[in-house]
Amino acid sequence: MKTFLSHHKFATFAVVTCIFSWSCWLPILADIQGDLFKSSGSTLVLFFLGAYGPSLCAILLSAYFDGIAGIKHLFRRRLTAFAALRWSVLILLIGPAIYAASLALFYFAGGHLGNANYGVLPWIPVILLVSILLGPLAEELGWRGYALPQFNLKREFGRANILLGFVWALWHAPLFWAATGTAISGMPVTVWSIALFATAVLGSTYLYSWIYQRTNSSVWIAIMLHLSLNGSATISTWLFPEIAAEQKPLLYGLYVVTVWTLVGLIYVFQRRKSSSNLSKQVHAK
Repeated sequence: MKTFLSHHKFATFAVVTCIFSWSCWLPILADIQGDLFKSSGSTLVLFFLGAYGPSLCAILLSAYFDGIAGIKHLFRRRLTAFAALRWSVLILLIGPAIYAASLALFYFAGGHLGNANYGVLPWIPVILLVSILLGPLAEELGWRGYALPQFNLKREFGRANILLGFVWALWHAPLFWAATGTAISGMPVTVWSIALFATAVLGSTYLYSWIYQRTNSSVWIAIMLHLSLNGSATISTWLFPEIAAEQKPLLYGLYVVTVWTLVGLIYVFQRRKSSSNLSKQVHAK
C-alpha cells in the first residue's frame, strides 16, 4: 500500500486533506458565526483544526513517506534572509494593488462604497498578524510546500495549476454553506458563485506558482502572498463597511477580473520573454 501511495503522492495528499478538513467542518457548519470569534470554543477548535488540514497533512505524509528527512525537506529554507525580505516586501504589495483596482472598478461600475472607516488603519498590523495565523500558515505548507513540488513545473506548469487549483477550491467546499470561511460564504450558494470562486482560485494558483518558481521554491514567499491577499480582503471589508450585501457579488466578480488581468499580463510577459530568448539563441547559432 505504501509503495502504491508513494507513486501517487499528490492524489494521496488531496484525498487525505479533504477528508480530514471536511470531517472537522461538516458537523459545525450551522454553528459558525459570521464574526468567527463569536462562535463557541468547540466550534472554533474544529474550525481551525480543519483550516490547518493542508499543513498538518503535509507534515504527516512527509513523515510517513520519508521520515525525519521528509519533514526537514518540507521546512528547509530556500532563500537567503535578504532575498526573503526583499521578495516579502514586494509580495505584500500585490494584495493591496489587486484590491485597490477591484474597488476602483466597483466604484466606476456604479457600486456604492459608502464612507470609509479610516479608524481601521492603525489596526492593520494586528489584522496582518491574525491573518497569517489563519490561511497562510494553515495551508501553505500543504499546497505549495508539499503538493506543488509533486509536479515538474518546467514541463507541467499548466497541468499542475489546474489540478492544484481544482483541489484547493474543492477543499473549501463545505464552508460555502457556512457564515464565513471563504470569499463567497454568506452569499447565496449558486452554480454562478461556486464557478466564480473556482475561477478566482485557479487565477490565484497561477500567481502562486509563477512566484514560487522565481523564488527558488520558497514556501515562505507563498505564505507572504497568501497573507497579502487575505489581509487585504479583511482590510477592504473593514475599510468600507457600508458596501451592501447584495453588491458584494459584483465586487467579488471584479476582484476575479483583476486577478485574471494580472495573470494575463504575466502570461504575455512570459511569452515575449521566451520568444526573445529563442530569437537570441537562433541568432547566436
